[in-house]
Amino acid sequence: MSVRKVADILDDSPDLTSLAFTAKRIAELQQVYLQTVPAELGQASRIGWFRAGVLFVAAANGAVGAKLRQLAPRILERFSREGFKFNAMRVEVQVGYGAAPRAKLGRRPLSAQALASICRAANDLSDSPLKAALARLARSDRWHQRARSKT
Repeated sequence: MSVRKVADILDDSPDLTSLAFTAKRIAELQQVYLQTVPAELGQASRIGWFRAGVLFVAAANGAVGAKLRQLAPRILERFSREGFKFNAMRVEVQVGYGAAPRAKLGRRPLSAQALASICRAANDLSDSPLKAALARLARSDRWHQRARSKT
């Protein structure tokens, strides 16, 4: 089997040529979109499709969708200035879509002063659920500090 460039394969098939054109157009639209909306909205939404003068935008949740609907006139005006003509923008919420999951933040140990204050507060209290909770917090934080210092 001979080696062929992807561009040559795409050019040989009308269906693939159309698909490549559509993918390129969506990528162009996405770039304009990301330059138009606030960064947080850009991370929680994306251009989904375009058809018959309607721009479809996928939103990660209802709140993002609502805000995008408010911004629709501004977004469409920007696309118009960039040479893309749309009559309307439709926002669809897609469950499970969104920005990449955020990295889990490591547990930060309490400072020595904070730990000492918690221990004093626990010692000053009479037996109660609050005293037990403060004592558990102090023990847990001491354990985490020791474990971190060993690594």
